[in-house]
Amino acid sequence: MQAMPLSLLITVLLTGICVLISFFYGLFTRNYSTVDRLWSVLPGVYVLVWLPGFISSPRFIIAGIIVIAWSIRLTRNFALKGGFKVEHGRFSVEDYRWEVMREKIPERFTFELFNFFFISLFQLSLIFAFSLPLYLAGSSEKPLGAGDFILFAVHILFLILETAADEQQFAYYSKREEIKNDSSSADVGAGTDTEDAALTRRVNLGFNTFGLWKFSRHPNYVGEMGGWIVVSLYPVLAGLNWFPAGLASVILVALFIGSTILAEGITGGKYPAYSSWKKATPPWIPFTLPFRMKARKDFWNIHMN
Repeated sequence: MQAMPLSLLITVLLTGICVLISFFYGLFTRNYSTVDRLWSVLPGVYVLVWLPGFISSPRFIIAGIIVIAWSIRLTRNFALKGGFKVEHGRFSVEDYRWEVMREKIPERFTFELFNFFFISLFQLSLIFAFSLPLYLAGSSEKPLGAGDFILFAVHILFLILETAADEQQFAYYSKREEIKNDSSSADVGAGTDTEDAALTRRVNLGFNTFGLWKFSRHPNYVGEMGGWIVVSLYPVLAGLNWFPAGLASVILVALFIGSTILAEGITGGKYPAYSSWKKATPPWIPFTLPFRMKARKDFWNIHMN
């Protein structure tokens, strides 16, 4: 049996160590967002560990640079939202979905099983799995072709899409917080018919309806999933079988479907207008917008007039 290459072995062991850290950190602190903090970091680390073995592979170098750019950008975005904030010697911020899951699974032992098998083992293994196509693509000696450059371009476009969506979401949350803290804006929004009042009413819906978010309920998810689907295709153009490399991206899409359902259930419970927004706007890719025009018109008439 051929021994596993050292760089690949290192990343497998690193993933295993991260699984244990995630599980035990959640177990002892009840903060289960270690995987959220590692989500953007690990793919870039994998690329750097694999890089010495593929320094002569232009396919790996170019794709790896895009992934590292994604990793840096998403890590910065997570940091801006306070994801790495430390108080009293421990991380103080946790994804709101884990709090909801604790309510759904109140029995501690059962939740810790969920912590180990889903939050830690499954998700961190998935991060490794959807990054692995980069290693496979780098191991091929097939020269670059036109298809590779098309994939590089599409990959960059998905990165730009996710970046723009996240920046717009951050700007929206900042504006929402500004209006919430400004008592005078509440009076303006309630009593006058100015542009500022209309903006305030729209922001106070509680969810983003600006920019890309006007046409998709989760444009950032589209960028994220699209980028990793592209990564899964790099080995195909390198002459390798799609199935092993592509399976992780299929599972990732399934994970995002579940995340969308959970997140929208929470949002719908907090903001009454969201049920109408779901009818007016597609969840991901806005292919169905032409068939939602009446629902969109009704939404704006009801909630903005």
